[in-house]
Amino acid sequence: MLDTCRQHELDVFTVAGADTKQAEKAYLARTGSSAWERTKPFSPPGLDTLQESARMLQDFAVAMLTLQPSPDDLILDLGAGGCWCSDLLGRLNRSAVAVDISLDMLRAGRSRAGGTIRAVAGDIESLPFKSAVFQKVVCLSAIHHVPDAARAVSEVARVLTDGGMALFSEPGRGHADAPVAAAAVRDYGVLEQDVLVGAFMRHCKAAGFEHVSIKPLSHCVPAVDLTLEQWDAWTRLAASIRPRRALAKIGFAVAELFGFGKRGPLFEEALAITMVRILRQVLEHHPVIVAAKTRADAPDRGRWRATIAAEAAESAPHGGTMEIKVTAANVGSGTWRPSSRSGVGHVRLGLQLLDAEGRVIVKDFHRVALPHAIAPGQSVAFAFFCPAPPAPGVYGLKCDLVAEGVTWFETEGSVPTSRRLLVV
Repeated sequence: MLDTCRQHELDVFTVAGADTKQAEKAYLARTGSSAWERTKPFSPPGLDTLQESARMLQDFAVAMLTLQPSPDDLILDLGAGGCWCSDLLGRLNRSAVAVDISLDMLRAGRSRAGGTIRAVAGDIESLPFKSAVFQKVVCLSAIHHVPDAARAVSEVARVLTDGGMALFSEPGRGHADAPVAAAAVRDYGVLEQDVLVGAFMRHCKAAGFEHVSIKPLSHCVPAVDLTLEQWDAWTRLAASIRPRRALAKIGFAVAELFGFGKRGPLFEEALAITMVRILRQVLEHHPVIVAAKTRADAPDRGRWRATIAAEAAESAPHGGTMEIKVTAANVGSGTWRPSSRSGVGHVRLGLQLLDAEGRVIVKDFHRVALPHAIAPGQSVAFAFFCPAPPAPGVYGLKCDLVAEGVTWFETEGSVPTSRRLLVV
């Protein structure tokens, strides 16, 4: 796939970005960092990358917890470099396609241990894909190298499906003047620029993203510590009611007018202002911006939720079979698919065998495939034959749905149904 895209990689670039794009292609050969690109975010032998590795893993964790990609989603790993993000996605049984302008970087990524990575050489400003083919896009520290960020964001919006979502984690204000960025520009000719929150969010809006937001608590701030006294003060402030807060603000104004110290009645107000100022600096220094094609105004009902009813005879002969009729309604936010290309996440009916007191004897007693996909709001009714327990006695059968390799619905807050069974 890489060699077939070589011509796309050699397309004519705009005059403004031609030199820096060629520099990006030659970056790996000039830096001699192949060992790092093949192992990141983990340290290769003989190197200490703890701080950078920790930041990369944190970015990846924030991206996954925000995007919540399902096993059926196709994810675009944008500006993939050595494909470390695609590698981790594959280890999590997710499907990704890595895109980078550097063929050398992608070859380094393809040589990583642990499986095959799908990779395509391409320019972020002109992605080599049809429209509406990806459900999610993750872009970690790549846009700040792109000459035309607005065009890049427009391309991201184009290749996303109508309900798609993209996450961008970039260095922000002050990055271009940092010593590491200045050295990269001087020594290798690459582009290093600030990604400013307001301007980038406006690019997303102009590209057609309906809902654009910044994640304010996506990073640990080592410089911020709350003592027990400060935590108690914040707790009181959060628990206060509106009339009392209004009176307190009048008191704060009077106290400030007479110059009372911040450790007196102005303590809570001073703490809140300090936290806002620190938080703003964090957001500007390393913004994490999420852009969704559609706004999710409805409350999250949970992906795996169902109402289940089952009918079966109260007794069955040991070693025989019994017919069970089940009706299940999808009251969650995700479609139940009877199969998946990744081998995980498809939904089946699961039966658990219980003892007379309702304790689990065999958790995976029996599985039944769904007859077809069930979208949210739809229901399905079907009958099947299940083997009876081999020994006589009093049992219970719990009927639940299970997203294979992911979770039983009961553990997500759904209510299963159980029936008493006498085996004779």
